[in-house]
Order: sequence, then structure tokens, then C-alpha cells
Amino acid sequence: MLEVEIKKAVGNFYLDLKLSVNREILSILGPSGSGKTMTLLCIAGLMRPDTGYIKLNGKVLYDSKEKIFLSARQRNIGFVFQNFALFPHLTVNENIAYGIKDQPKDIVTSKVQELLKLMHIPSLGSRYPREISSGQQQRVALARAIAPSPDALLLDEPFSALDTPQRERLEYELVGIQELYNKDFLFVTHDLTQGYKLSTRLAVFDAGRIAQCDYKKNVVNRPLSQAVAKLTGIKNLMEGYITNIEGNNIHVLVPELDKPLHIFSANSGHFTVSDQVTIGIRPEYVQIAENEGENTICCDARQLIDGVSCVRGRFNAASDTERKYNFEVDLQGQVKNQPAEGCMCMLYFPPEKLVVFNR
Repeated sequence: MLEVEIKKAVGNFYLDLKLSVNREILSILGPSGSGKTMTLLCIAGLMRPDTGYIKLNGKVLYDSKEKIFLSARQRNIGFVFQNFALFPHLTVNENIAYGIKDQPKDIVTSKVQELLKLMHIPSLGSRYPREISSGQQQRVALARAIAPSPDALLLDEPFSALDTPQRERLEYELVGIQELYNKDFLFVTHDLTQGYKLSTRLAVFDAGRIAQCDYKKNVVNRPLSQAVAKLTGIKNLMEGYITNIEGNNIHVLVPELDKPLHIFSANSGHFTVSDQVTIGIRPEYVQIAENEGENTICCDARQLIDGVSCVRGRFNAASDTERKYNFEVDLQGQVKNQPAEGCMCMLYFPPEKLVVFNR
């Protein structure tokens, strides 16, 4: 189990976080500059935190109070970089063997051959990095990181430079590798879909702090803040105040729409009447309604864009106020109800699909 509680200041940026990984792939999601890579560097021993501690399977890697700071070599942690970082003058075999070259030759040879097969590149051992594809290079980088049997593996956007088929194959293989070795994997990504696919839990970073860390379904369906909502794909956000709470039913008045919206939330106990809140919904959950009713909003269809799997619609809410709400809607499966550009229509926001959080 990897346990991290550290603080680190670099210029005007301040990293302050606490997280744990327990025999799983934990994906770290967040915008550029939110502290994702800095966290990995501190865990790997390539950067020293200012205060706190880092423990791995009970072994103290860093403790500011006890003045403990193990070097990267002493930590037994693998690191897979975004740019592969292979040694260009070494063959594939030599790259994989680099971290175990001090072991007996027969053990090194056996381990390298085992990893070549695991990574589905058994015939590439004698080639140099420049002679193989980017996907194959990433497999070599993974094999090199795994060769010393690390207690934890850190991956910093390792698949971002690969094309879609290569990336998808390696994603599935990474899950298999984690299940095989049963170690702690920490995976940094900008891609929510990728992080969701790989992980049981997501940690969302925002300005050097963890805005939310939970099981992936909870993070996506019940974000705790506007920052988390935006990072997890909730683009339709509205501001208002709570007018009524009955059990799990919350009613929020959005002044610009001059209409209350009904939200069904298991977190209703966290709110009180008159709270200023933000509500939101994912584009794929908004529906085209035939008639006006609860949770319907009259809108003008401004733009319809054909996508591979759906039509993305942009709608402007009818309002007499200066502030206008613009909604994005994925119209997959709603083709028969698809409005024409420039026409008025009703959008329906299902109560169980709306999320609410304090402003």
C-alpha cells in the first residue's frame, strides 16, 4: 500500500495532498499545472517535498520529521515517462535489462525474455529504439520499469503520444499487468475516458490539491465541486438557490430562467433551503421534450454538428435577462426528435441526472 501526505512549494505553486493506493490502478486526472507530475516525482524520489511523509508497504521512503529521504534507487518504484525515455544506444534487450544488470546473467536473460513475451514483442530484442514503432517503444519502457519487480509503478501520461488503436491495446494490457503483479499503480492522465477505463478510483487534482478522490462512478455522477464537474464532462452548469428540500428531492430556482428545477440527490442532507448552489448535467443526459413540463426549458437550436456517434447540439435558453445560458446536448438516439437549426424546442433535464453542489 502506498501512502502519501506531502506539501511542496515551487515558486507560487503549492502542492498539498493526501492519497493512498492499495493494490489497484489509481488514475490522477487534472488540468496542466495542477501538480500531477510533481506528485509522481516526489513519490519516486526525484523531487523532495517540504513536509510530510511517503510510505510504501510500511517502509518509510520520506519523513520530514524523522529526516528520512531515500534516494530513487532505494525506493524500488518503477517510473514510465510520457516520452518513453529509452536509451537510444542500447538494444531493446539492454534497455529492459538496465535496472537488473547487476543480477546473474542467466537470471537477467530469463527475465528479459519473459517480459518480451508479456509485452508481445518477442522478436525485437536485438533492435534499437529507433528501429521500432512508438507503440513498441512504449512496451519496452513498460517492460524496463517492471523488470526490477517494483513495489509500485508510476505512469505519467504514458500513452498520450500513441494513436488510438495502439493506446487502446496498451490500456487493456496495462490492466492485465496490474492484475498479474498485484502492485500499486498510479496513472496520470488528461483523458477522463482513459482514467475511467483503467481505474477503480479517480483522484481529481485542482491547483495542487485533490478536489475529489473516490470510486470512479461517484466522481463522475456526484462531483463535489464545479472544478470536478467540468473536468469530468459536465458542461451544462447553472447557478441558483434552493427553495425547497423534501427527502432526496431538491428544488432550485435559477433566476435567469425564472423557473425551478427539480433534482433527485442522495446528498440532499448536505444542503439547506436558501443555499446558493450550482447544478449541472452531462450533454448526453439532456433530452428533447415534446411538451413543456417539469424540468423543461425553452431553447433556440443554434448549431447542430455531426459527430461519429452522435449529433452535438448547441442551444440558447430563452431569457429576458442579460445573462444567457447555453447548453450542449448529445442527440444520439434522438434523431427523430432532432430540431432544425434556428427553431425553438424544449429541453428536458431528468431530475436523477442533475447534480448539485455548493457554490
